[in-house]
Amino acid sequence: MYRKKTWAEYTDDEKELLKQKVSEADENTPFSPEFAAAYIGKSLHTLQHMRCHQSNTIIYSKVGRHVLYRKKHLDEYLDNCEKSSTSSY
Repeated sequence: MYRKKTWAEYTDDEKELLKQKVSEADENTPFSPEFAAAYIGKSLHTLQHMRCHQSNTIIYSKVGRHVLYRKKHLDEYLDNCEKSSTSSY
């Protein structure tokens, strides 16, 4: 039986490959949480926590039990995280 990898089992090289795939994709391409986490530098657990407990989370879609993130929404999240100084918090 197939067992899905935990985030800790991904190597840095695998995470870099996931990140690269998202970087090269069209803005409307949907990605699984593994790709999204690698792209924005967060863990799968953090993305799950953000979906459940934060109102300013990354926009995502649910297809059945599957969560999908579009590249444009990941980029919007990263843009919103930019700060010009530490006093901007």
